[in-house]
Amino acid sequence: MNSSSIKQHAYLIIGGTTKAATTSLFYYLADHPQVCTSNLKEIRFFLDKDYPEASNYRYEDGLEKYDDIFRYAQCYHCEKIRMEATPDYLYSSGTPHKIKLSLPNVKLIFILREPVYRLISWYKFAKQKEYIPQDISFDNYVNQQLINDNFYHENTYTYMRSLEQGRYSFYLKPYFDLFGSDRIYVDFYEELSRNPKSVLEKICGFAGIDPSFYGDYLFKVYNPSKAVKNWWFHRNYEQFLKSMRQYTQDKPIHKVLRKIRRSLDPIYLRLNVQPQEKVSISPAIKNALTKYYKQEVTALEELLGRSVPWESWN
Repeated sequence: MNSSSIKQHAYLIIGGTTKAATTSLFYYLADHPQVCTSNLKEIRFFLDKDYPEASNYRYEDGLEKYDDIFRYAQCYHCEKIRMEATPDYLYSSGTPHKIKLSLPNVKLIFILREPVYRLISWYKFAKQKEYIPQDISFDNYVNQQLINDNFYHENTYTYMRSLEQGRYSFYLKPYFDLFGSDRIYVDFYEELSRNPKSVLEKICGFAGIDPSFYGDYLFKVYNPSKAVKNWWFHRNYEQFLKSMRQYTQDKPIHKVLRKIRRSLDPIYLRLNVQPQEKVSISPAIKNALTKYYKQEVTALEELLGRSVPWESWN
């Protein structure tokens, strides 16, 4: 395994969490002239081999494949930071060790979200992707996970682990133990949504890149959960995007097409998206979720050494 090229580069990895604006953050950082990204946002290279998310290559295929991913994206220059974003890295138990062994010059970013609102977002997203039946209620969705509790079942599909994946402290601790707090940046979806410029300036300081780039930057929201009007149109649009990603992911043209898509998505959203349903939560489920996450919030604040910006938990 030739890892010399890997060791020449600095890396920035957005490692979590899902449904917390990591797509938006990826695009914000991808626009920075001192950053060079992989063609695909989620390359999933360091996920455990049996983790239920597909990828072209895994760690077991050899580090030269990881280098190839960035070379395909024309990330040759050592002065630029190589960046990828795979939010499921937070939940793959072997991933921290694989990254530690492979990338001597890496820093990691984690964006967290209030766990109940994140769970609601996952519910909407799972329906949008047709992972779960359209008529399933939020209460039923949560109950299925409360009954099964997939905390130690890493190979369960992510959309049915959204409840337990809100226990952030459990998943963050191995990263802090291996990398130390100076190589980990943790912020919150709520802060990123409220004041993206401030968060990006702090990330620039963490990554060692120029924050002035974001002085007059236009922060758009990418990949929001949405309610679909026409399912035939939606399925075909999604399939078209998937086919284009698969065909171009190892070609320089992919980044050009990604920019085109960022212009097309707002048009699609206007044509085929309607206001989302209001998610109702029964008092019983609300109480169950409060009980489920109460100790976690305390543990997270202890791990981070600061309070979380979630009013319902303060």
